[in-house]
Amino acid sequence: MPPTFHICYIGDARNIHIHRWAHFFVERGHQVSIITDEGAKVPGADVYDIGDCMAPVHVPVLSALSQILKKSLMMKKLVRQLQPDIVHGHYATNYGFLAAATGFQPLIQTVHGSDVLVDAAGSSTQRWFVRRALKKAVLITAVTEQMKDRVIDMGIPADRIMLHQYGVDTTVFTPAEDPAVKQPYRIVSTRMLEWKYNVQHLVRAAPGIRDRVPEAEIILAGDGPDQDELATMIDDLQVGDAVSMIGRVQHDAVPALLQSATIYVSTSVTDGTSLSLLEAMAAGAFPIVSDIPGNREWITDGENGFLVAVNDIDTLVDRVARVFEQPDLRGRVIADNLELVRRQGDYANNMTLMETTYYHILHQDSTA
Repeated sequence: MPPTFHICYIGDARNIHIHRWAHFFVERGHQVSIITDEGAKVPGADVYDIGDCMAPVHVPVLSALSQILKKSLMMKKLVRQLQPDIVHGHYATNYGFLAAATGFQPLIQTVHGSDVLVDAAGSSTQRWFVRRALKKAVLITAVTEQMKDRVIDMGIPADRIMLHQYGVDTTVFTPAEDPAVKQPYRIVSTRMLEWKYNVQHLVRAAPGIRDRVPEAEIILAGDGPDQDELATMIDDLQVGDAVSMIGRVQHDAVPALLQSATIYVSTSVTDGTSLSLLEAMAAGAFPIVSDIPGNREWITDGENGFLVAVNDIDTLVDRVARVFEQPDLRGRVIADNLELVRRQGDYANNMTLMETTYYHILHQDSTA
């Protein structure tokens, strides 16, 4: 059996991605520590919550700088005490920066999407934080070519960047064995209710979808800061009979929800590789998603799903109606998408590749 090692993740312990990375390596027998400022239980891992480190008196800018400094010092001290073999930061803008500030090597960083696609493209301050986090890493993982290109644009050599999908569990996310499970007119969105996922666009399309397909039911399975705005919009558009907000669904209940869906819709304005999309593809829902770079790496318009321009209501309505009108198209796409996700987006395969990468880095470090 290969030797085990100690990984220290620095990230949001509430985040599903952190949970899934930790779970895999715990199951493989490795020691996993997580340093965070957002405490949560992560089975099998040791979680160290340093809190928000806010100053007792809030002074704009100075308080933020004080908070960053305190977190950096606390994390550096913790890493020194834990003595891990690898430190791995998740999300460059904040946790990645703090991981780099520990000074530990080997340091790996994973960019998640908005850190390099939104934050680093915004203010010069945020770009500085992201670039600072990435410069010190021996390896950076990204899930799309677009994200890789953005990292290169910040002066990081291409040979230090690895395209790596987190992946989904294709033993769990798979089409239902019983065809009766699928609801023939059900549309599901499992995105969070916040600006970048643009769920408002789907709600705006609801009147047109209902006109074309009166039986259609739209289920919004998510929560977030836009929840009240969306509820008001549903009332104002008088589509409460067609749109249901069921809140965030526990992750172990998501496969059954997606298996019941005929169509999966994501109207996001920015994304890396969306795990929600891969889950829907593997579970047998027909994907209709925004025409943005991250989605183009998985969906070829008209072949294994539909791509719709951001905020194009008429085309979204038309594509939804076409899917309901063309059952033969749905059957072919379901089989093709399951095979695609199993080949390129399988969680066990992709995380095993990451384990091999960890071994390689540690071997290089020990012989340097």
